[in-house]
Amino acid sequence: MAGPFDIDRTDGEATSANRTAVRLGMLGALPFLILSLWLAGIAGDHPWRATTILLLTQYSAVVLSFLGGIRWGLAMRRATSPARTLDMAMTILPPLVAWASLSVPLPYTFAALAAAFAAHGAWDAFAVHSGAAPYWYGRLRGGLTTVVVAALVLAFFATG
Repeated sequence: MAGPFDIDRTDGEATSANRTAVRLGMLGALPFLILSLWLAGIAGDHPWRATTILLLTQYSAVVLSFLGGIRWGLAMRRATSPARTLDMAMTILPPLVAWASLSVPLPYTFAALAAAFAAHGAWDAFAVHSGAAPYWYGRLRGGLTTVVVAALVLAFFATG
């Protein structure tokens, strides 16, 4: 059975560029894993706790904004239509939600970010289903979304 990152065995679109996207996506997920595991493992009065929280929330906001940029690029590829206009307008939501989440008190900032990443993952799944994004991208985003949401849920419980 193919895993979420086995793009070579899921369709005929696999290229070295797609494999590079998988590698870079996995590298991009490492800060979520490292910071959330560190946060869960340190004491509440640890001197690096506040810095760890700041790094994780800021990194999460940056990545969520980046995902909005990817959706902008996907929307730009579509033919001009009301659906394209709506897609382009929707791409401003991830950075706005990311920015707003930075003002939410702990631990709820992590809950807001986890919900935003889960919603964005569902949005990406719909894009694949509608043909607006390639199948391999959906598999990649599904795996990465699972990792990121799990890390943010862990951070929620570690700061709650």
